[in-house]
Amino acid sequence: MFDGPPAWLQYHKHAIFANDENTLYLSDHDEKAIPVHRYRDYLGSNNNFVLLEFAKVIHADALAALAGTVNGGGILFVFLPTEDTPFKQRVLSSTANYERIEIIRPDSDLKQLTQQILASYLVPDDAPTVPLASQKAIVDSMIELPGTCHLLMADRGRGKSTTLGLACQAWIRHYRGRELVVTGPKPSSVYTLLEHAASSVRFVPWDKLLTEYPDQSVRIIIDEAAAVPMHVLQQLVQRFTVWAIASTVDGYEGCGRGFAVRFLDWVQQQRICKVHELSQPVRWSVQDTCEPWLNDLLLMQVSSENESLLKFDTDLALTYQHLHASELSEGDLSAVITLLLEAHYQSSPNDLRLLLDDPQQRLVIAKRQHVLVGVIWYSIEGELPPSLHEDIRIGKRRLNGHILPQAVAFYLQQQDVLSWRWWRVTRIAVHNSVRRQGIGLNLLEHLNQLGKEARVESLGSSFGASPEVLDFWSQTPYKLIRMGRKLNMASGYPNAIVAFGFSSYGKELVKTLHEYAHAELDWKRHLTVTVSSEIHKLARGILNGFAYGNLPFTEAQFAWSVCDMKMPIKTAGLTIPGQILNATEDLARLTQRYGYSSQQTMQNQLRQIAREYLELTR
Repeated sequence: MFDGPPAWLQYHKHAIFANDENTLYLSDHDEKAIPVHRYRDYLGSNNNFVLLEFAKVIHADALAALAGTVNGGGILFVFLPTEDTPFKQRVLSSTANYERIEIIRPDSDLKQLTQQILASYLVPDDAPTVPLASQKAIVDSMIELPGTCHLLMADRGRGKSTTLGLACQAWIRHYRGRELVVTGPKPSSVYTLLEHAASSVRFVPWDKLLTEYPDQSVRIIIDEAAAVPMHVLQQLVQRFTVWAIASTVDGYEGCGRGFAVRFLDWVQQQRICKVHELSQPVRWSVQDTCEPWLNDLLLMQVSSENESLLKFDTDLALTYQHLHASELSEGDLSAVITLLLEAHYQSSPNDLRLLLDDPQQRLVIAKRQHVLVGVIWYSIEGELPPSLHEDIRIGKRRLNGHILPQAVAFYLQQQDVLSWRWWRVTRIAVHNSVRRQGIGLNLLEHLNQLGKEARVESLGSSFGASPEVLDFWSQTPYKLIRMGRKLNMASGYPNAIVAFGFSSYGKELVKTLHEYAHAELDWKRHLTVTVSSEIHKLARGILNGFAYGNLPFTEAQFAWSVCDMKMPIKTAGLTIPGQILNATEDLARLTQRYGYSSQQTMQNQLRQIAREYLELTR
């Protein structure tokens, strides 16, 4: 790892490229490099040299993922940002106990360091013969049980994709004429599988499978499953015969460790399954220190507290702490990250970096007998500059973070909330062994009291609206104020927003938004909707956001329907395509259904009609 001023880093970067121009290079600021956020595109690759340049922040997910693509004997170069932060300090201090994880600074003696590395003795590892005995056992099991869904769970570099590729060859030998199809995030992600399958299988993108292939028309294998949206995986399992699914255990591919919890439980209820594990590294030596260093640094394999320690008397009082993650002991930090990774959430190593470095991220933790049993992670949002309010409301600007005030301002056209101070509940996690004891609700009640004391205008949360999560929030004072139309890519459910107001104005607004949200849900279910003056006023504001801003038509359909109930469009002397206000399709399907040349053309024409309607019905 290189830690120094920009000019010094630039010099060493050019020296690395001069030595090997095929180095895989990702950067968060160099336009000539692959953007760091595209790291998932290279999950299935094998590289001798990888250079990660973090000029702004350390992208922990990319670091964890791409370190696993480096072959044994290769080198991972990491260029650290110049700004000193708690997470950067964690990275630097974490190397002390691991050989061959080196920190290089301007005062380092590179010649001496190189000589030391070359002189260090490594017990030679025999190159593994593929297939390993463990891989062959899995291939044999897959051939013997062709009707079973085989689940391969392992850390990166254990040969999951190789095993599946060899299984494809064996399938063709035993079951000639019965085609296999492989799917995954993209072709490059399943390169290793296809390489070892030796043309015995072909790749089909998952979206093409779902739109162009009849049900049960092919037998499929899903590789890199954690990088595929949860609801897509569920559709694939329900519509096709799935012979095998492979996924990395640790949480940096897509949905985090919660993916394994959610998806494995679900798929085993749908299909006869057999779970296989691979533990021996294939891509590098078992002596390699890079993987254990990353697991230690990023807390990716921390173990839960001993279950026996958590079988408390439920009458024992909880104790609470309200603090920043940088104030936690290493033991408590590990316990917090463990709960977040194992909860049913999108969790990843970047969460650790965000919690340590961002002062707007805070924690409330609950303990029993000094053992951490639950945590709330919340973000401080809002109080945005007035000069940006109008641009945010009309959809011209969107700032990083500040999810709740910006969503309410844009989707519900409530610009005033941008000046409020919000606390957004990002995660609530409780240890498995003490769930169903009200700990999550107690934590939330404690947070509410803290918010009241801090004179916060509103608390809220945004989440994928699964029945279980909605049931939890229904037991709290928080009210549903928005149910989105688009599905959350991880959960497969629409995003919901709940809120709880403290001030009299905040309480009144949350009450009105809640009534509007429930009226919209009734409308979607084709139930009778009662339109109050407050709902009508809110609907006109949302329709105005569509007519004069960038609010999508699908987000304004109900609002226009409410306005139409009070003042029919026909009475105003205007016409719009029949039933388009009540259509449930997305923009793409609506465009096709009503014969528009593009989504933009459709929305532009409808915006013009909406402007005329608002003028005529003032």
